Amino acid sequence: MGAFAFDKPFTWVIILVIVLLIFGAGKLPEIGKSVGKSIKEFKSETQAGMKDAPLQAESKSPSGDFLSTTEPEVTVRRTIRKLEDGTEEIVEERVLRKKA
Repeated sequence: MGAFAFDKPFTWVIILVIVLLIFGAGKLPEIGKSVGKSIKEFKSETQAGMKDAPLQAESKSPSGDFLSTTEPEVTVRRTIRKLEDGTEEIVEERVLRKKA
């Protein structure tokens, strides 16, 4: 358990008093509106994201690969070259392969 227990009413009273001292009574309605708008926007974006998720799942085959075979598969080939001064250089080369 932590030092503060947020399930006790006295803790919430202390937090409310501190917020009132910091922001003042005039700013509280503005803060409440902005928090409410933020929560509403978050919910709508979350629901929109959940609606898009089934579309992405439908575009994949049962094995998990995308159904489109026209896009090439990109792999990276890494080689290490030793230079004359004793240091090593890593060279990365992109290799495009057509999916079978």
